[in-house]
Parts: sequence; C-alpha cells; structure tokens
Amino acid sequence: MERRRPGDPGQPDTRGFDPLSGHRGYDPRNDPRNPGSGGVRRAPPTAMPLVPLGPPPKPDVPPRPPKEPRKAQPIAVAGTSNVRALADQEALERDDIRARRRAEALPPPPPRKRKNRSKEPPVAPTSLCRIVHVDDDLVVVDKAPGVPVAPMGSFRERSVVRALHAMGYPTVYPINLLDAEASGLVVFSRSEQAAHALRWNWRSSLCVRTYVAVAMGDIPGNKGKISVAIGAVRQGLSIRHQALPVEQGGRPATTEWQLLARGRGMTRVQIEVKQGRCHQIRIHFATMGFPLVGDKQYGRGFNDVPLETLLDMPGKHSEVPGLPQGQIALHCSRITMPHPTNGQAMDWRVSVPRRLVALMPGAWTVGGADR
Repeated sequence: MERRRPGDPGQPDTRGFDPLSGHRGYDPRNDPRNPGSGGVRRAPPTAMPLVPLGPPPKPDVPPRPPKEPRKAQPIAVAGTSNVRALADQEALERDDIRARRRAEALPPPPPRKRKNRSKEPPVAPTSLCRIVHVDDDLVVVDKAPGVPVAPMGSFRERSVVRALHAMGYPTVYPINLLDAEASGLVVFSRSEQAAHALRWNWRSSLCVRTYVAVAMGDIPGNKGKISVAIGAVRQGLSIRHQALPVEQGGRPATTEWQLLARGRGMTRVQIEVKQGRCHQIRIHFATMGFPLVGDKQYGRGFNDVPLETLLDMPGKHSEVPGLPQGQIALHCSRITMPHPTNGQAMDWRVSVPRRLVALMPGAWTVGGADR
C-alpha cells in the first residue's frame, strides 16, 4: 500500500496547522501539550471584553407603585369650620395669661359695692295716686304728675303700680299707660279676664277719653280736628314716636279739640281722642305748631312759658307761673266706658288741677272752662 505524504496532490496539507488556534507553521514537537515535547507551554490568548457603545445602562430600579385614584373633596358644610373657635380659644388663653400676670404684679382690687336702686326718697302711696273707683274687676285712680304708671328707670318704688301694691291690691294690670309727665285717670284691671275685655273696649269706639291741656300760642278758632298718622321710628337704641305717613308705617290717629280759655300767649283746650296712640295729643299739637306747655320732647324750640307772659308780668322769671321739672300741661279728666263684666256704663270724672288753671291768670274762658 502506497503511503501518501502530506502535500501530495489529492491530500490535505496539514503540516504546520494547529486545529485549536487555526495558525499555520505548527510543529507538534514544540507543542507543550504533547508529552515529550521540549517546548514551553504557553497560556492561551485571552479575548478582550467587548465594550458596548452608547450610554451606560441604568441600574435596576424597582418600578413605582401605581397612584391611587384621586377622590373628590367634599363640600364644606356651614358651621363645621373650627377656625373661629380656635381663634376664640387662643384669645381666651391670652386674656388668662394677662390676667394672671396682672394678679401677680398688683394686689387684688377691693370688692365693688353694688348700687342699691332701692335708695329712693320715701313717698306715701296716697301722694302718688288717689283711688276714684274700685270693685272686684276694676281699680280707677287719679295719678299725680311726674310719676310713671309702671316701674321704669329710676322710678322703681315711686310708681302707681307699687303704690297700689302698698294699698292692698297685689294684682293689677294697667289698661292705659298715661304719660309719666301727665296726670289724671288711669284704669287698672284686677284679673286677666277683665284685662282682655277692657283692652278690647279701649281700642273700640265704646270708650271715650277726655283730656284738658294747655298749649303754647294762640290757637285760632273755637274747635278743630287733627288727623295725622303716627308711627314709631328707631333712633339708635331708642324709639321715637312722631308724625309718619301711612305709606311709611304710620297708623291713623284723630284728635278733636274745643276751646276752653285763651290768654297770655297760651290756649287751654278740651280734647277727645279716638284711637289713643302713644303720645298722640303731644305729637298732634306739636305738628300744628302749638306744643304743650312743659313738653321738652316735642317742643324743644319753645320756652316753658311764652314771651307774652314775660312782657305782661315784669320782674323775675321765677314770678312767672310755670310747671315743675318733669311735668306737662296735660290732664285726663274723664273716662266713659262699659263695665267689662256686667256691661254697665261707667263714667269717671276728676276736676282740672290747679296747676293748669294757674298757668293762665286772668284769661277769659268760654262756657265753663274751669270745670
């Protein structure tokens, strides 16, 4: 069998070819992998690491958790906010701190003395009012001027109601609140049933009230009729009654007057009222330009006594007849009305006080004006 050599035609040339490294010129004798070879064993060549192109990769970060769905905010309900309450609480705490600091720095103040409202001049009940009629349902008195019907202001004990209590009538209900500056008849009821009936009669035409008044100036004519609506108007913390049109809240009021006497710049008249509004007579005559003598509320632009009186009576002003402080020239002289229980016609009369007659000395009268 013929032996073929490497390099012959038809045979692959494997001389000097390393199948591991793929290089030619390989000599097996020098291969350190073969036993008995004198070559030095070399480490196989190491491949260089491949560096990728572009930015470095991002570190592994866990993904964010999904967001919760947004919920609609509820609408605030009135009264649920505590902002004002917190502010008030902080203000109270600051006040407490200041108060403690003052208490530590200053000695405690002396105790205050309470005002004793009962310190009023002692007055006999009979000097405040005089009983005209009394029965199981009614009490009619003649009130003195300058005294209120019910307790008010500084008049706690000096009132007609307290005077009746002292006289032995513990339960009374005033039907007509006559002005404190005026005088005359005042009707009281002694039971709630009688009070309802009396007040109904008082507002109706069954009750007739007659007054005597002295007005400033010379009122022309012998009689007249005043129809002016009256209403209440708030002025600050007080309420003032004045002439007010019906369109603005006024209530109809009618006053009929008749001449009694005239002289020395004043006029004495007899008056009958139909509705009996608050301060009706005073407002009506002040609206005409003839306010009542002594009326400071509705006749401030006038003197207590007219200028004609000062000219006719030379001398000191104290010699001129006038009224004491807190009185007006108005007196309720007669009341006619049915009895609240039996329906009997009642007629109460009192004489005109001397203080109104003395305002016009020497004045001429008409038809028994001094009755």
